[in-house]
Amino acid sequence: MQQFFDSYLSEGLKMIRLFDYVDDLVFLMKVEPRGISYQYINQAVKDILLFDESKINKILQEVISNKEEADLLHAQYMQVATSREPVKFIHELVNPTRKFIGDTTLYPVLNEDRTCLYILAIVKDITEKYQLEQKLRENEERYRLIAENSLDVIKLISPEGIIDYVSPSSEEIVGFQPSDYLGHHFSEFLADEDKNRIVQSFEEVALLAKPITVEVKHRHQQGHFIWMEIIATPVLKDGQVTQVVTSARDISERMEYREKLAKMAFHDYLSGLPNRRLFEDRLNMALRHASRHGERVGLILLDGRNFKRINDTYGHEVGDEVIVKIASRLEQSVREVDTVARLGGDEFAIVLPELIKESDAIRIAERIVQVFEEPCVINGYTIEFKVDLGIAVYPDHTQDQKELIRFADEAMYTIKADTKSSYFMYGTTTLV
Repeated sequence: MQQFFDSYLSEGLKMIRLFDYVDDLVFLMKVEPRGISYQYINQAVKDILLFDESKINKILQEVISNKEEADLLHAQYMQVATSREPVKFIHELVNPTRKFIGDTTLYPVLNEDRTCLYILAIVKDITEKYQLEQKLRENEERYRLIAENSLDVIKLISPEGIIDYVSPSSEEIVGFQPSDYLGHHFSEFLADEDKNRIVQSFEEVALLAKPITVEVKHRHQQGHFIWMEIIATPVLKDGQVTQVVTSARDISERMEYREKLAKMAFHDYLSGLPNRRLFEDRLNMALRHASRHGERVGLILLDGRNFKRINDTYGHEVGDEVIVKIASRLEQSVREVDTVARLGGDEFAIVLPELIKESDAIRIAERIVQVFEEPCVINGYTIEFKVDLGIAVYPDHTQDQKELIRFADEAMYTIKADTKSSYFMYGTTTLV
């Protein structure tokens, strides 16, 4: 992961620049011994906070003049770096012309050692919603007037969970008319897997009179579900909760970003295959399962021949396409239960769980060798690409995971010594 971000940072932030097209404020921060430094700010940050590129590589305390605010933000970032868990908070950002309340979520970006090297901050402008909620606590009637023109879906819900009022924006966001909700329990519109959790959270709001924020899948009138963030705030009268006000907005785009970040942590960005971290996890799971059920696990390590020559001859763009082709052919050659991973460069690994005998791994290796007999055609070039495979089997060769990887690696490099061979089983004497 560190190499991924360092690569894109040094090459112009090709991937992270996608955030230039979103309305939320986006910061990519680096965790350094000297402090938390700015590595990227999107266009929204420049437009709203009037930041410019001079902030890049400066730490928080150098950019934010208010020492108390800088120290508070630094503490939030360090909590993420230490816990390696997202942190969410609401705070006021410095804006030269207007008050700006930001709903901020900090996402840790971990390397293969689970060290937090970068933190992605996404700040949503909730200034209007925040001010609205303040007014709601003071005067419910004034709230109703404002809610009629809100872009968020506003609801008034009884302590028993029955919907009494819904703002007109519901039709635009989720397709339902306000009248479709009235008299129904709010949970009827939630995904089944979320109902128990959200009902329990709502009961805590009504009982403890404390606001909450939840993320939930809400049913759309057309039948599908969309992700919504819901802020539930109790309305008190004489110390008792008389109603609960909820403000909901569509966060499907945010959840998509989150899924992409999660995939970046466990998958190779070029081929889409599991990376080394996920490969080792899958191998560990396969070995534990095999140990319980008396099965074998095959491990194939695969390396290309003369891949550097392809890059030197045709360029890195064609080389990248070759990697994608290799990944596709490998996935087509293995079983559904197998895992194909890219370890780096033209190095791949294949986990073969639930094997009965060693020959099962050999049959899959032979299928892989056969599929690479056909050359690749990329950008008009016909490219022949051969691979070398090293095979090791648990528990026949070892019961230790690290040793299994080492044995497969040794088998692979044994085969490289023979220009005609294509795969080699560890512990044998015959090259194939």
